[in-house]
Amino acid sequence: MLTEAIDAGRLHLRPDNPYAGRRIVYHGHCHQKAEVGTAATVALLRRIPGARVTELDAGCCGMAGSFGFEAEHYDLSLRIARDRLVPALATEPPTTAVAATGVSCRQQIGHTTHHAARHPLRLVRDALADPPGHRGGNGDVAGG
Repeated sequence: MLTEAIDAGRLHLRPDNPYAGRRIVYHGHCHQKAEVGTAATVALLRRIPGARVTELDAGCCGMAGSFGFEAEHYDLSLRIARDRLVPALATEPPTTAVAATGVSCRQQIGHTTHHAARHPLRLVRDALADPPGHRGGNGDVAGG
C-alpha cells in the first residue's frame, strides 16, 4: 500500500510539491463509495506534504459509467451532476486541485465545471521526490 510505503520512508514526497499550500478536493466514484469506501484514498492524498485535503459530500456525478454518454440519458446525467457536485465545485477557486477516482466522474467534472479533475495517483506522482541518484526528467509520457 502506498500510504504504508510513505509512512515507512520507502516512498518520499517533496515538501515543495505542486500541492503544498493548496487545497485538494476529492470526489469518490459511487462504485468505490459503495464497495470499499473512500477512506484509503483520502488518507493517501493527506500524505501529500502541505496539501489541505477535503472529501466532497457531493453525491453522484451523474455519469454512472457510460450511462451519461448515452443520448437518451445525457440530460438526466447533467441534472444529477448539477444537483450537488457542480455547486460544490463552483465555489472552489481555480487553484484548487480536484481529484476523482472515476474516469466518468473526471469527464463529467470537466464538462460541467471550470476544473480538470485528475486521478489521485497522478497527484501523488506529481509530489514524488526523485530517488537518490536520479538524473534527468520525471519519466512522464507526453499526454500522460
